[in-house]
Amino acid sequence: MTPTARKHPEWIGKTPDTAVPSWVKSRILDAQDGRCAECRNDFCAQLRPEFDHITALINLGENRESNLQALCGPCHGKKTAADVALKAKVARVRGNHLGLKPKSSRPVGGQNAKNFIIQPGGRVLHRDTREPVTRR
Repeated sequence: MTPTARKHPEWIGKTPDTAVPSWVKSRILDAQDGRCAECRNDFCAQLRPEFDHITALINLGENRESNLQALCGPCHGKKTAADVALKAKVARVRGNHLGLKPKSSRPVGGQNAKNFIIQPGGRVLHRDTREPVTRR
């Protein structure tokens, strides 16, 4: 076996939830020279590596060795926030394109609204009994 040959083929997780084995983490750290992939700071006892998917799983990334990197805690937090923001934007744009609208948090009164009277002070009464209605 030549020095550049791999002892193991590229690791590919069976499912998106499959944990990354320690030998894969070791190879990733060796490939990055023990540094954060983003800020290039050396890992130490105070700055431990956190393993992250380059293309996040929520953004259709794969759970495989070539899609993993070691990041420090601060860089990992920033990247995760950016991944979530990208996922939200993609979902919003896709929803608008398909004509899907988010459910209104303040729906207009419909079929059930005709059973109630709202007085000027904001008090709600049942139309038939004139009893005050309490919120659930």
